[in-house]
Amino acid sequence: MLLQMDIKKRFADFELQVNCELAAGKCGVFGPSGSGKSTLMHILAGLLSPDEGRIVLDETILFDSDAGINLPPQQRRIGVVFQQAHLFPHMNVRGNLLYGWQRTAVARRQGTPEAIIEVLGLSPLLERRVTSLSGGERQRVALGRAMLACPRLILMDEPLNGLDQELKLQIIAYLDRVLTEFGMPLLFISHSLQEMELMTDEVLVLGQGTVQQHLNTDELLRPEQRGLFSNGAPSLVACS
Repeated sequence: MLLQMDIKKRFADFELQVNCELAAGKCGVFGPSGSGKSTLMHILAGLLSPDEGRIVLDETILFDSDAGINLPPQQRRIGVVFQQAHLFPHMNVRGNLLYGWQRTAVARRQGTPEAIIEVLGLSPLLERRVTSLSGGERQRVALGRAMLACPRLILMDEPLNGLDQELKLQIIAYLDRVLTEFGMPLLFISHSLQEMELMTDEVLVLGQGTVQQHLNTDELLRPEQRGLFSNGAPSLVACS
């Protein structure tokens, strides 16, 4: 994956400005609440438009203000998993999982539903209504649904927030297995240093709407790196 971003988005009391390239298979966006993480995710998914700039994923231009290009979400082939699973309540687990797969051109399909269902341990849940699922089960279904849409990139926005430690580690184990077996690039958004350590190889650190650091994950975890937000933003220690 090669994701190139040079964008600006202004609000009444906040401005996001990001200029960087991300190239690792598992990338993270790290920072405290209000730093611009979710705004960036919505922009990449096509749910929010920058005021100006350019976004290129591999060789596909997703957004270019000068050229008048702004691909709609359904053409970006980016899978999104939110903090809340946002499953379709009128469908059972099987229907949710196959929603994107059935709408993906055969030539673009990767893997099989059976393989992803097996990796995520979803076979016993297929006929259940999503309203009967636990939080961890919902997130596994949301991940499977995103993967079966055969995206070029999976965005995960604070997907483990609110889960207890044991359940977090279970979900991370599923994620690691899925990403390894199917080779799908990941952009993982979180304010947790532990999640960055377990889920990413490269990290973009945001603070007050700007890129504070861009480094390998092992560098982020070094003691001397903690607390290095500039411009008065909260420290890394306070965000972990």
